[in-house]
Amino acid sequence: MGKVMGRVTKKEKCNQCGHAATVTRGDYRFDEMGLPVVLRKVEIIQCSECGTTEPVIPHMNGLMDTLALAVVCQPYRLQGDELRFLRTYAGKSAKEFAALVHLDNTTLSKMENGERVIGPQTDKLVRLLVLNMSPELSGKVGEFIAMMSDIDDDPRGDPPRISINPATMHYQYA
Repeated sequence: MGKVMGRVTKKEKCNQCGHAATVTRGDYRFDEMGLPVVLRKVEIIQCSECGTTEPVIPHMNGLMDTLALAVVCQPYRLQGDELRFLRTYAGKSAKEFAALVHLDNTTLSKMENGERVIGPQTDKLVRLLVLNMSPELSGKVGEFIAMMSDIDDDPRGDPPRISINPATMHYQYA
């Protein structure tokens, strides 16, 4: 479950247990994506009865598109969890994706699990492939190509946290 900071705005029925739950507006750490993502200024349902905490995300597909674009356009080499997110965003199984990027399944698995560094060529190929496979992101290829030389090819430590405002679909790195 995510972490919440916000103020009470109203009451609503809990989706899990049916009891009255508090709805707040604030920031929510969206751990469910497997990436360090914070949703800014969202409604969050918190049930004191069963302990459920969940964000209200009115445009989940748009949020996924924005998150994929933020990962593709980050100025750092991809890490395993980001590679896995982009593969699943593209709707490909590990076997299908490995074939597209000319890797064997074991190598892709090791990259996704952080046991093998993603090389700079594979990194850029994955980004371009995901942009081209997504009708929602394909118009961003030129923008990505313009910034491609700015990507730091050195492996890094902790990935940057991505902050997204779901109301505007604006993202930033924190």
